[in-house]
Amino acid sequence: MARIKLAGESAVYHCISRIVGGQRLLDDLGKEKLVGILGKLAEFCDVEVITYCIMCNHFHLLLRVPVRVELSDTELLAKMVKFYGKKGILTALAQEGLKVRGKIDPDIRDSVVSRMGDVSAFMKELKQRFSRWYNKRMERFGTLWAERFTSVVVEDSSEALRTVAAY
Repeated sequence: MARIKLAGESAVYHCISRIVGGQRLLDDLGKEKLVGILGKLAEFCDVEVITYCIMCNHFHLLLRVPVRVELSDTELLAKMVKFYGKKGILTALAQEGLKVRGKIDPDIRDSVVSRMGDVSAFMKELKQRFSRWYNKRMERFGTLWAERFTSVVVEDSSEALRTVAAY
């Protein structure tokens, strides 16, 4: 079944994802790393993390995903440098495009911008980045997450947000 997403407008989502088999794999270091990735990714994607709760076998996020705004090449490159680093592959390709052709190549731009303003792309990136870190740390391989994340659109009112955050 298709995920409900509000296109063309800001939306708030309550997102939940569980560890495979309900295993209690998230220790304090893992939780700290997940929060760090969450913060950097939220800043890159201009997603507001209203609140979160990370437990040993799953997490809850309350996110406000804005309408995607058009960024200039300079603004986009600055975000890429901050998120991927100066030597990141996408950053280097974007810099090369700007230097040689005076603009970021459309395929590079589309690849990066498609991750902004989309709750599914945001969650995919968050879970993949954390999984790579966790599997390397624990010298394991394979899936870490049990299934697709769950997301529920939440009314963007203070009462509704307080109710979901309290949950």
